[in-house]
Amino acid sequence: MQSRRQRLAFLLVALLASAFAVLMWAQRARVGLLDRIDRMTLDAQMQWRNVLTPQAPISLLMIDDASLQGLGGVDRRRLAEAIDKLTQAGAQLVALDVLLVEPGAPGVDEALAQAMARSGRVYIPFALPEEAGPSAPPPRVLLDNTYTRWGGEPALAFVPLKPARVLAPRTEFAAAAAGLGHVTSKRAPDGTMRYDLPGLIYDGEAYPSLALRIAAAAKGLPWREASIDFGGALYLGPETLPLDELSRQWVNYYGRMGRFEQFRLDDLLAGRVPREKLAGRIVIAGAVALGSGDVVPTPFDAALPGVERLATVVDNLISGRVLVRPAWAGGTEFAAMLVLPLIAVGAIGAWPLRRAISALLVLGLLLLLGLQWRFTQHREFISPVFPFVALLLASAGALAVRGGVERSQRMAALLALRASERRYALAAQGANDGLWDWDITSGEVHFSPRWCTLMGLDEAEAVGMEAWTKPLPEPQRVAFEQALQTHLHGRSQQLYHMLEFTQGGQTRWLLARGMATLEDGKPARMAGSLTDVSELHRLQQQLSHDALYDRLTGLGNRSLFRAQLDQLLASAPPKSVGVLLLGMDGMRAFNESHGVIQGDTALIEVAQRLRRIEGVAVQPARIGPDEFAVAAPMRAGETNLVAPLMACLAEPLQVDGQSLKLSACLGLAHASEGLVSTDELIGAAESALARAKQQGPGHWHRFDAAEQLVEQSRRWMIDQIDKALAVNDQFQLHYQPFVRLSDRSLLGFEALIRWIHPTKGLVMPGDFIPVAEASGQIEAIGRWTLFEAVAQLRRWRNIGFVGEIAVNVSGVQLENDLQLLADARAVKEALGPVPAHQLKLEVTESMAMSNPQRSAELLQELAAMGFKISIDDFGTGYSSLAYLHRFPFDTLKIDRSFVMRLAAGREAQEIVRTIVGLAHALSKQTLAEGVEDETQARLLLQSGVQVGQGWLWSKALPAAQAEMVIKTVPWRRAPAPQAQVATAS
Repeated sequence: MQSRRQRLAFLLVALLASAFAVLMWAQRARVGLLDRIDRMTLDAQMQWRNVLTPQAPISLLMIDDASLQGLGGVDRRRLAEAIDKLTQAGAQLVALDVLLVEPGAPGVDEALAQAMARSGRVYIPFALPEEAGPSAPPPRVLLDNTYTRWGGEPALAFVPLKPARVLAPRTEFAAAAAGLGHVTSKRAPDGTMRYDLPGLIYDGEAYPSLALRIAAAAKGLPWREASIDFGGALYLGPETLPLDELSRQWVNYYGRMGRFEQFRLDDLLAGRVPREKLAGRIVIAGAVALGSGDVVPTPFDAALPGVERLATVVDNLISGRVLVRPAWAGGTEFAAMLVLPLIAVGAIGAWPLRRAISALLVLGLLLLLGLQWRFTQHREFISPVFPFVALLLASAGALAVRGGVERSQRMAALLALRASERRYALAAQGANDGLWDWDITSGEVHFSPRWCTLMGLDEAEAVGMEAWTKPLPEPQRVAFEQALQTHLHGRSQQLYHMLEFTQGGQTRWLLARGMATLEDGKPARMAGSLTDVSELHRLQQQLSHDALYDRLTGLGNRSLFRAQLDQLLASAPPKSVGVLLLGMDGMRAFNESHGVIQGDTALIEVAQRLRRIEGVAVQPARIGPDEFAVAAPMRAGETNLVAPLMACLAEPLQVDGQSLKLSACLGLAHASEGLVSTDELIGAAESALARAKQQGPGHWHRFDAAEQLVEQSRRWMIDQIDKALAVNDQFQLHYQPFVRLSDRSLLGFEALIRWIHPTKGLVMPGDFIPVAEASGQIEAIGRWTLFEAVAQLRRWRNIGFVGEIAVNVSGVQLENDLQLLADARAVKEALGPVPAHQLKLEVTESMAMSNPQRSAELLQELAAMGFKISIDDFGTGYSSLAYLHRFPFDTLKIDRSFVMRLAAGREAQEIVRTIVGLAHALSKQTLAEGVEDETQARLLLQSGVQVGQGWLWSKALPAAQAEMVIKTVPWRRAPAPQAQVATAS
């Protein structure tokens, strides 16, 4: 991973490479060498493209050395004859690539002018040189051949060439010619003529090139329809030919000289050129004789005749195959000079060197192929020179930076290695390890003094690799040599082998480690260490033993017992295995009174007695602090092992000279009860042991599947009650009204809990209240009931309810009197504006009399807070009249069992009258529950009972229905004039 400094160095290289390349690119037009290098790529692209065939019907009339010799010289009269011959043969047009500036012999110029006029299709050149010299104003006829329409940016035309004067043809020739065009061009610093100038501005006029005039005439385009947009394009009627940003037309050379059809002047004049080869042709005449000087270098030729160059430009214009440097070429080159260096430094800095260089070479090749494809298919040329300069400079700089970074890293690694060696040597000394170094090539081995000490050898004996095996027994010697050869043959990453041998009568374990280094694919050197791990090995053995055995008694632990029981279940006949658990009674009290040491001694003695029991398949194991387990094959119902196990504690234990008596309980589980797995058997035995302990010390119990189902149901119920209390949306209070018997007015409700289970539906109190009382959960349920009743009282206060709600208080709540008092204080605070006497707390007679003195005190404290007290189920318990008057109750509730027997005889009626009389004597209210018919209500009223409760009026109702009862009291005989809810007198 590169550091920030390295990334900055690579970025700086990319920026410098881009800046240098951009600078050269910007100065290429002013520096001949740079321009030449840039244009050489265009030449190379033409050469790679190969030659092209001209498409326009152009023929060249060559005035060569042979013509001069055959005609004895060529003057303007011969040109006049040639023009006549060409005109008679039907040539489309004739162009003379000859400047007709100087006067000729008398009569000759007139003959040539007359021939040109007769033809009417002859085009001649003029020049606009940039060198100053004698010049006359352009003749009128020359001005007639300028562009009639032109635009763009004229200054762009002056960049390649700015005419300083005009070299016009003689007036007679200019007047006789069909058109004129300039033949002024600009050579590159290397002499090559790569572009034509289709428009030059002189003295405020735009002059076309001769090639352009010839092409326009060949296309049959009237000259007035031609126009030029400097820096943009040529417009020949509907056809548009692009120019570069300096108004240049780049010449698309077709190949070496001779690409156009040619014939000599002497052959034409002698009639040796067939007329059919001239008909319809564009004939361009020019001098090619030695000494004419009209030659130019091209990408294909060192000296291409000027007449053939002119023909090439004309064919480019007619066929539309002009080269184009797109307007976006400069921006593309500039962007490439910025992006390519970043790619180069990124690849070289991040990738392996070979991969980076290969990627850059592929990138360069793809760029060249893409540019060549654009040149060949679209005739667009974009110079890759300076982008590649930027790429090469950035690559070279990045390689230099990478080399410096790698040298720095190697130096840092060397320093780190030396420091590591020093640390390793120091660590080895601190760890008390032995060191060894083996030069495999020479066979020389160096052993440190500590190595010799660990191996029990003198330094004189520690010679060669044979020293490793001197103290080892034969099996260990063979194993070490195999491990060593395995590593040397490359089949292990390092040598890691444990040596075990006896030294001084004691077993030692030494860990040999080492690693070989390779030279030319073969191990050349190996070094490592030797560590004494004897104590660690002994500790591991002890840990392995402790994982399966109890350290105190030496018996197997729960893990070993489970494993052995698994084996017994797999090997014994089905349903023939029994598990017995022996649980010591009162070991915690024994440890507290005698001490933990004597308690451990007692457990050791019990373990020794268990070992002597015969007939067990799984040896005794200690599976808990005071629990032991055995297992054996046995028949269903067999109890042969119960007596021996229980007898282990029949005799007193001898602990530190004392004779101490302990007892134990035993649980037995047998596979015939449908117990098929180890977990099931052990769990069943633990359940049976718990049952035995409930019966008292010295008992044993056999697991019963039916009992287990009951226990599972009880545990399920306990778990579901916990969940219901946690979610707080399953318990509900239903309200059963109690009514004044005289006028049937509503006095209040008894709040009765209901459980709406998400899967079981309605669960009645009789199904879960006993379980909750046994588990202690009844305290949380009672607390919830109290606060829910308080919330209902506050809600009903808004509809004018002033009666009572009675809530049952469980015996567990009474026993935990401090918590009950705390809950009562919280309830009173929660009541807010509701008077405390509207909440009545009901306790059963039997609960109150279980501890009458404390119950009296507790009830008095509750009554002092303002709560009413009701004694429930009165007459069914063992009440004492001596304590009854001390209870601050307000109501005695007559049990439903007496109400149900009222109509059966006088006995129940007398009991009711007795209870009523007792209540009247104490000025208390009586309430009969379980009233189901009018007869019972009448007899109760006749007996003096004031209040009734039962299905005669209503079952326990949800809160919403109870609220409707408050509002309507449907059973009332004579509604009170002002309120529907009455209070008991």
